[in-house]
Amino acid sequence: MNPYQNAPTPKIGIPVNIGISAVIGALIGMVGEDIESGISKGVLIGMTVGFIFQEGLLVQILSREANIQYQSRLLQGEVNLRNRITMLLGPWLLILAIGFGLALWNGLASDLTTIVRVICVSTIIMFGIDPLFGLYEKGVLAIFGASVVYIIILQAGFNGYDELVNSISPYMPEGVAFSLASSVVMYLLLSARWTYYRLFCFNQVEDLGKAFIDTGLPLVLVIIPYFPKFLEMLETMFLGL
Repeated sequence: MNPYQNAPTPKIGIPVNIGISAVIGALIGMVGEDIESGISKGVLIGMTVGFIFQEGLLVQILSREANIQYQSRLLQGEVNLRNRITMLLGPWLLILAIGFGLALWNGLASDLTTIVRVICVSTIIMFGIDPLFGLYEKGVLAIFGASVVYIIILQAGFNGYDELVNSISPYMPEGVAFSLASSVVMYLLLSARWTYYRLFCFNQVEDLGKAFIDTGLPLVLVIIPYFPKFLEMLETMFLGL
């Protein structure tokens, strides 16, 4: 019997993630008229804050016992401040170095907006891949496969944000459109991370219906604007049109 299977985890993950996403979306919507097309600095800052709140509330507080057991398993019983900081900061510093390397390559290393974007994107990616360490016992291939899935979700959220705003803005005020789109993308990323945590770190068996609400539903909402292009691709593949 898995000694980590029965560690208590909160059953309010969906409401918490929805709440965080709604608050972040509302704040972004308040400054929506000043946000440029696509994923802007303001949106990235909001997403970063959302991940920090999720980590603090769902992982560190409400899942404290399960998280301690997970860290003990990951660090082979050597759970101390030094190892925890190394586990947290190591990947973040590596991603940060890649981001600033790209900024330096493009001559933008001294641009404040670029610096903020690099820090935010690095933090978002770090929080997303953090639960993948729970797969270390299953080997590199399992970690790589889960990483690819998360990258696809991240790309869908980032690329779909602008399309989602443009598709719903004719039917509502621009600020509301920014708010709704930001909330959907925020919830997609938060729910994907929380699903990964439950599966890979806390060894919680995932219910199919709950998994769809957690990740599938927001992903569908994000990719709906791309459906006409997807249909065109299918027609080209099957019919040669």
